[in-house]
Amino acid sequence: MKVYQIDIARSVRRQIEELPGHMRQRVKREIAKLAFNPRPDHARELRGSLADRYKIRLDHYRLVYRVDDEAVTVVILKAGMKHDGFYDELD
Repeated sequence: MKVYQIDIARSVRRQIEELPGHMRQRVKREIAKLAFNPRPDHARELRGSLADRYKIRLDHYRLVYRVDDEAVTVVILKAGMKHDGFYDELD
């Protein structure tokens, strides 16, 4: 069983720290679980130009990430409350 490295950019860490306390803890637990299972059943693959990215829905919040199987890494791209344009700024 592979254990994936978790890569979180400084800007995404700030997004996570700005979440309400209960949601911040849920997001951190979900991220920790991704190291052992980067594609859990409740994760959904995004479509269109974002096809290689996944989202996990946590109430009104979303955790967006991509998986690099060759580098054995999960890259966290965004965490926050979903709103119009939420997925527009993903790299």
